[in-house]
Parts: sequence; structure tokens; C-alpha cells
Amino acid sequence: MQVLLDSGIYIHSRFAEPAIRQTSIRWGNRTQTIGIHGFIRKRPPDDAVYRCQIEALFTIGRLIREGSIKAYQYNEIVFERMRDRIGMPVCDALRGCDIHFCETPIIRSRFRQTRNFMDAIAKGGRKDRKAGRIQGAASQVACFEWLCSLRKTQIGTLLSYADKLGLTDFEIESFKHIDWFQFLCRRAGLENSPDIFHLWTAERNGLDGFLTLDKRLANLVRQVRKEKAKTIEIKTMVFEPLDLLIKLGIRTPDPVPIESDRFYHHHEILA
Repeated sequence: MQVLLDSGIYIHSRFAEPAIRQTSIRWGNRTQTIGIHGFIRKRPPDDAVYRCQIEALFTIGRLIREGSIKAYQYNEIVFERMRDRIGMPVCDALRGCDIHFCETPIIRSRFRQTRNFMDAIAKGGRKDRKAGRIQGAASQVACFEWLCSLRKTQIGTLLSYADKLGLTDFEIESFKHIDWFQFLCRRAGLENSPDIFHLWTAERNGLDGFLTLDKRLANLVRQVRKEKAKTIEIKTMVFEPLDLLIKLGIRTPDPVPIESDRFYHHHEILA
């Protein structure tokens, strides 16, 4: 089972966060209070179903390590991970997993270049615009909006400069089938274009699935598949963690190896 991992999978795969526990110790005839550094479990989501999806990542990680799942990432997922705070490298459901790279359908930097690193890795959606963080046009949403605006004649002109642009054969083929991406973006809205691009990446690379914690994309794919008038064919499955486990014949996920309301010292191996 070849699966592309969404950035949210990496973000939620780390279950521990740093903590300090105040401890009193005797030093001669004096009592001192010192802070002991360690870890506690991150507060689980209040939504019980969502919490179960996240906890299932430990089983996903085990299956990747055992070779039952071949996991992938690509450039855009790497950029999205750069936007988030790096978590603790302990109690990570994906620890020790071999993550492969797959090809990017169209590399943004060939068409939208910037000296602003934060612009290059930004989503560029409503939250970014409202906060005034994005000024340029190199963000994901800005570039994907441009891709969605391209018409056949414009694509033909663009491909005539393929050598000068340094386009790979894979990118050239992506431009020839860009209507797949454009159609789903029209259905989902440009705000969701990064997720559509992830799904397109999995589809273009012939992967079996795209693993995400976002229900919206799975719902959209189901709707499109049910329509009588088939505009596009979607071969890649969109899985939430529990759905992927069921697909692989696993109905009882592995237990989470970290307890709530417990303090762990640095020397304790969690995962």
C-alpha cells in the first residue's frame, strides 16, 4: 500500500511536549525546590472521534516500519511542515519510519520566485491575508490560483518554452492533464487548493492513497465519484487513519504508549 502522508499526519504524530515538575530535595539540613525537566502527553482533542484517528497513527507508524505501508512525502508537504513548530522527538508515532519522496506535478519556484522564505513556504490563504503576512505571489494558494486560471492555449504556449523553463517530462505531462486539478479546485474552492494539489500528486505518482485527518477532502472525492456525469476519474483513495487500518484488515489499533496526567523523565523511552 503506497500512501502519501499529509502534513497534519506529521504534526499530530508527536504526542509529547516538554514539562517541568517542581521537586523538593534535602541538601544537608536545608530543603530546596528544583525543576525537573521531562515530558507529558499533549492534551488530546476534545472530539472523541478525532482523538481516535490521531491515536491510530501509532499503528500506522508500525505498519510503515514493518513494510505493510510504503509512505511518501514531496516538496509541498515539506514546505507545510516548515510552517509549524517542531515537536519533541520522543513519543513520535512515525519515529524510525522510512519516508520516500515522490515527484511534484509542477514545481512552484519555476514560475513564482521570491527572496522572502516565509512567502515561499506560506499557504497564502485567508488567515495569512487577514494577518497581513503575505505580500507576494509565491505562496501556495497564489500559485495554485494561477494554475487554475490557465487555458489550453496558454498551456500550449507555456509548453513551447519547456526547455527554457527547465520542465521535467513529469511536469510537462502534468500540464497536459491539469484539468484534473482545475476541476477539483473549482469544486473545493481555492482555499483548499493545497489539499487538492496533494491529492493530485498522489494521483500523478500512481499512489494507492492519501492519508489525511481532514474529512472535507474525503467527502469531496466521494461526491465526485457518485456523480453520473464523470468529468474526471479519481483513482487515489483518500483515507483517514482508521479507514486505512480497516482497508488493511485491522480493526483494533495499537495502544498509545504514553499516559495522560503522568510525568515522564528524559531517560524514559516512550517510542
